[in-house]
Amino acid sequence: MNEITLLISTILMWIAVIVGLYQRIFLMPKWFDDPPASFERIRRQSKTARTFWIPLSALFMISLITSLILNWGLPDIRNHIIGSLACFGLTGLLSGRYFVKEVLAFSRMPVDAPQTPELKKRTRFWLKWTTVRDVLQILAALFVSVAYRHV
Repeated sequence: MNEITLLISTILMWIAVIVGLYQRIFLMPKWFDDPPASFERIRRQSKTARTFWIPLSALFMISLITSLILNWGLPDIRNHIIGSLACFGLTGLLSGRYFVKEVLAFSRMPVDAPQTPELKKRTRFWLKWTTVRDVLQILAALFVSVAYRHV
């Protein structure tokens, strides 16, 4: 059972990495190419994003915590699972404290609002620093992959 739950965790985390990188490279730049008019893309994608990311994140956390419990007595595996949890947890913390709140604020702006230098600065900052989340997800995927390799 410990091998199966760890395999599930690994697959789910790599799905998150692949989809996250796709969004970062291909979708997110379009969100900010002509703010606030381009924020309409965020509004159109927000429901789909929620219905994808929330269940995926919940399933990943459930399977990873289950894997941690089942592999607690194996230090090499346990430490890598904890590393994955830490990276993924930090991703969630950053998302909840800043990224999601800011993108929701962007999505609520009227499309005909003026494009100010401050708004452009905010969008560049958001887009630049969201890459940190991608790096943390990649690290979480690598940690859980190494843990799975040790099973």
